[in-house]
Amino acid sequence: MTGPTISKVLQAMLAAPLLLAVLLTGGCRHGEPFPVAAFQTAPENLQGNRYSLEAEIDAQLKFQEGVGRFISVRPLNEKVRLPVFISDSLKANLLVAQRYRFDLTVRKGGLLYVNSLTKI
Repeated sequence: MTGPTISKVLQAMLAAPLLLAVLLTGGCRHGEPFPVAAFQTAPENLQGNRYSLEAEIDAQLKFQEGVGRFISVRPLNEKVRLPVFISDSLKANLLVAQRYRFDLTVRKGGLLYVNSLTKI
């Protein structure tokens, strides 16, 4: 192999893990921080937007097997509680007082829908 060919092979080998990480995480690890005050004022203005929320599990509000659960979370450094929906398909094993980073989308009616979560 010639010098430039070896260089291209090495570049491809080094880029492969990075590309895999981007594909597995959806392109970014942390979205825009969730705007708690704006959500409390006018949740409909945030509909369709995707955010990152770091919060502590406060309580389970409702659970339906095969559908999912509504839980109450307390955003870190905030004195409010927010209800979020976690689909049963995420197979989340949540306990009160655990802290998570939630990747969520604001859906119709202000529903905070969790797309993925990571324990922090």
